[in-house]
Amino acid sequence: MYSVLIVDDELSIREGLATLLDWESLGYRVVDTAANAVEARHKAQLYSPDLMIVDIRMPGKDGLELIGELREDHEELHILILSGYADFSYAKRAMSYNIDNYLLKPVDEEELQLYLTGLSTILNARLAHRKNHEAVKVWSREMLVQSLLMESSLHPAPALMESALEAGLLWDSYQIVLIRLLLQDHADNGPSSSVKSRLTSSFEDNRWGIVFALDSYLGVLLQPSYQKELVRKRMAQQIREAAAAEGLECIITAGDMVDSLRELPVSHQSALARMKDHFFYDEPGMIGPDSLKLKQGMPANPQDTESRLAPVMDRLYFALDTGNLSVISALIQEAGDLMAAAGLSEMAVKSYYVRAVTSMSGKLSVHYKELSAAQSRMEEQIQQIYRHTSLPQLQRYITGLLEEYASGIIRDDTDVLIKRMVDLIHRHYDENLKLEALADVFTYSSAYLGKLFKNTMGCSFNTYLDTIRIEKAMELLDQGCKIHQAASSVGFSDVDYFREKFKKIAGISPSAYRRKEPENAFSESAYEKD
Repeated sequence: MYSVLIVDDELSIREGLATLLDWESLGYRVVDTAANAVEARHKAQLYSPDLMIVDIRMPGKDGLELIGELREDHEELHILILSGYADFSYAKRAMSYNIDNYLLKPVDEEELQLYLTGLSTILNARLAHRKNHEAVKVWSREMLVQSLLMESSLHPAPALMESALEAGLLWDSYQIVLIRLLLQDHADNGPSSSVKSRLTSSFEDNRWGIVFALDSYLGVLLQPSYQKELVRKRMAQQIREAAAAEGLECIITAGDMVDSLRELPVSHQSALARMKDHFFYDEPGMIGPDSLKLKQGMPANPQDTESRLAPVMDRLYFALDTGNLSVISALIQEAGDLMAAAGLSEMAVKSYYVRAVTSMSGKLSVHYKELSAAQSRMEEQIQQIYRHTSLPQLQRYITGLLEEYASGIIRDDTDVLIKRMVDLIHRHYDENLKLEALADVFTYSSAYLGKLFKNTMGCSFNTYLDTIRIEKAMELLDQGCKIHQAASSVGFSDVDYFREKFKKIAGISPSAYRRKEPENAFSESAYEKD
């Protein structure tokens, strides 16, 4: 099918021409219409039509001015002029722009059909001629681009520059686009070759650029007129469709724009750098110079990163346990921001998220038996984590996954806030429980939540938590544990601090308690008000 773009300031004329003929039976397709010269120029760049039907009288720039501009870039474009004025001066000016014909409105259907039939013969001959000569030309242009990209010198060899001149590559600007196909289980490059063939046919026919293969990537050297945003979006869509036709997904990155052939490796290297860091972009189309990269810093000490992530993961687990789904997304993103800022690699980030998801789902399934079915799908879900190609996409997936887990917990509606907090303390006394973390999860201020807890339980949150920990420590000491072992097991990292709390709550030192001096009796003041 040959493409047609209709340009007229009257909507009725545009719609009438689009429906006047059975365009497809004649081998044509009306790809779009335009109401003025500015819109027509933009859509001509977007579609590269084979034929434009242009009204000669339009507001602003008239049709002749538009044709003059189009001829600067598209010498072979076929143009048919329409006018309601039988004015020989217009026809004479139009002919100087090498137009195909000059038709008066209203358009005679038979006359237009006869013209289109004749134009098909011309276009078919041109297409056959192009196909006969393009195979060698395309191959040589691809080889030339590969040679220029691999040229290490700032001054390419004269022979290369002479070849570039002969191939018509001396443009005013250049930009490299790289395509990484996610081959998955494919062992050979068959799918890659098929995608390249599809892209070569499409891009060379539309004169978008030169398709090439280099190392493990496919690439495109873009023509200057196809470096505009709207065209890049359409081009990215075609690349994804070509990959999808082979059952593949792909990642697309664009390098910086450069002004000369000798700078082509610079554009290539910047495209490679974006490809390397693609995971840290939130860009569903083509990652380019204007794409926003998530913050990355210098590689950090793994222990420092873990210590900063730990409280975030604590809050996340409490949110899941209490059913506070509203904060899950923010906490997942906070963890990702910390890892990106620390300079962790894509695999390190994914591995951390895998450990977090498996740990949390495992702990939840222990306390909530109804989650055991969800555990059976864990392996498949973990595989999905590793398949995601961008951090924001992965975060959205994990958020949905954890929200699904939390939603599967059967909660008693009669449970009140304090009962949930007490339950958390009894189940997680040995962990890093903080009132501030619970306040964040329950969406209260820590001061208000602390006051509410004290009014209900008769002691502060910290006193209650310490009391439960000392009770558990006494049980461990009764079983023969050493003091430092008991302290660590119930959540105390400082043994001296543990001794102090133990004596305050139990009324006896842990050493005396182990010796059973005096009688083992829990202090009556254990839950006394602060």
